[in-house]
Amino acid sequence: MKDRHGQTRRRTMMVYALLGMSLAQVAVGATALAVAGVSPSDVLRYDMVVDLAVGIAYPVCGAVIALHRPRNPIGWLLIGYGLGHAFTGLSIGLGVEGLRLGWPPEVLHALTTIGRHTWIIGSSWAFVFVFFLFPDGRLPDRRWRWALVLQLLSSPFDFAIWARQDMGLFRNTAAQPSYPPVPDGWLPLLGHVETVKAFLVLTGVFAVMSLRYRHGGEQDRRRLLWLIAGMTPLALSVLLQLFGFPAVYASCCTLFLPVAIMIAVVRHELLDIRLVVSRSLLYGALTIGVVCAYVGLVAFVQSLLDPLPELLGPALVTVTLAVAFEPARRLLQRMVDRTLYGDRHDPVRAVSRIGERLAGTGVGAVPEAVGEALRLPYVCLESKTGDVNGSWGTPAGPVHTVWLDYDGRTVGELVVGLRPGEQQPAPADLAVLELLAVPLAAALHTTDLTRQLQHSRERIVAAREEERRRIRRDLHDGLGPTLAGAAFQADAVRNLLAFDQERAAALLAELRAEIGGAVGEIRRLVDGLRPPDLDQLGLLGALRERAARLSWRADGTPLQIRIRAPERLPPLPAAVEVAAYRIAVEALTNAARHARASRVDLRIEIGDGLCLEVCDDGTPANGETEWRPGVGITSMQERAAELGGRCVADRGRVTATLPLGGRV
Repeated sequence: MKDRHGQTRRRTMMVYALLGMSLAQVAVGATALAVAGVSPSDVLRYDMVVDLAVGIAYPVCGAVIALHRPRNPIGWLLIGYGLGHAFTGLSIGLGVEGLRLGWPPEVLHALTTIGRHTWIIGSSWAFVFVFFLFPDGRLPDRRWRWALVLQLLSSPFDFAIWARQDMGLFRNTAAQPSYPPVPDGWLPLLGHVETVKAFLVLTGVFAVMSLRYRHGGEQDRRRLLWLIAGMTPLALSVLLQLFGFPAVYASCCTLFLPVAIMIAVVRHELLDIRLVVSRSLLYGALTIGVVCAYVGLVAFVQSLLDPLPELLGPALVTVTLAVAFEPARRLLQRMVDRTLYGDRHDPVRAVSRIGERLAGTGVGAVPEAVGEALRLPYVCLESKTGDVNGSWGTPAGPVHTVWLDYDGRTVGELVVGLRPGEQQPAPADLAVLELLAVPLAAALHTTDLTRQLQHSRERIVAAREEERRRIRRDLHDGLGPTLAGAAFQADAVRNLLAFDQERAAALLAELRAEIGGAVGEIRRLVDGLRPPDLDQLGLLGALRERAARLSWRADGTPLQIRIRAPERLPPLPAAVEVAAYRIAVEALTNAARHARASRVDLRIEIGDGLCLEVCDDGTPANGETEWRPGVGITSMQERAAELGGRCVADRGRVTATLPLGGRV
């Protein structure tokens, strides 16, 4: 039976058993050292405190990972590494106590020999494998398996060199451990080989980390930053060794590493690690730079100003460092912030990069560009209609919405996910997002117009084909049979003229009726292609005729329709004339049927284009508060858009502008 973490009870019991074993070894080893009377200075001198501390910290952090991420081998590797050091600490404590109590030499020798090599196994295998498999427990590429195989095959070099570094604790005693045999004179050569091997391992580790950071997502990058934060104290301790600090401090600084790995694997969103790394790298680099610059400048100036007083050199160095500190801090801050936060401190650069992506691949690539430029975990771009134009990343916490306004209207929104630990965007992020909102709104508006235009074209093509199908059907089923019948009757009349004129006359009458029906059918088809009132009465006459028909409602209530237009309209393009007529008739019909109005004004003006406006004084019915456009409104807008014009419909008002194309 599996629990909520997807692991069996047996696996859980194994984790707790290994953790208990490690803690028990540390406890027994520490107790043995205390009973044997080993002084604290000797505990620090012989690195016994490191083995005991590692035997606690690494198994505890590894157990947390193994319990929450059972399929990730990193937790088990940390437990194995801690067990190796814990047994080493246990063997040291029992070895010291055994010497005091007089245990058999064979027992002491076996105990210290095994304990001397267990920490090497953990360091050479488990500790190195953690860096290659971090953070998801998988190698970045199958080809990296050879690096792990070579590390396993070269581990005898580690046993040959590291096992001899026992600090002389049990030297010349019954508990002195044994080491792998090495031919005389080979130790210096093996030492050089071990140095080269260590350099290659470090190079491989940094290569894997760089590869993951460059090609990984935002989540992998934050996890790697946690690992870097855990390694920073170790790097600083190594630097302190150059100034004479004991090596034990460097070993104790490794205790920060398992905590960072545990947080990175289990709860990397605990806080914004980039802020910690940013400040650590900044002030760490400044500290190292100031110390190195001070030492170098003091030595250089003193060599130049040797005949002068000794205080002149340090004074000049101090002034130089004081002047150069702030520019160096700003430069380093920009470099660190650009690495961790992208281009948010340079809004122009960030918008320029996003604009290049926008011009190259369109609006759909903007979320990815914004996320990469600002190092955000999640970015989503949505149009006003709710259609998602693009998204990048995964929302894992609070989000912030930037509204995109164009020409006084909201055309969409840009939703960005905040970094772990942030409750609101930083001012630098807001500056970039606000600067980006203007061109992005224009691009989104253009994309929506393009989409609407494409849909309109598709509807036009579909309507045209449907109209062609209707005309073909009417010609084939109506006019075609009528004309065919007329042809047959004409043949019959010709055959009857010679001997039955009365019958021929009757057939001629029927033929006349058939031809009259065909003429009527042709007129019906023509009327379906273009309103006949436009050809007979013109645009104004046709609108006045329609207004007269709508002057009375179905319930007998009168409706006053007033038309204001020039006395004579100039010749209009046929498409503009039909579109104006259809839009005006639809608006008048809507006002008469739905507006509950008593008066409707229709105004037509001719300028750069034909402007048409229909206004009514209607009121909402049955407490209606929300106005929703219907099929008729959509049809009017599509007719105007087909000609490159615009139709805006609101409660009580319809305004349409139709370009004349320079033909007036």
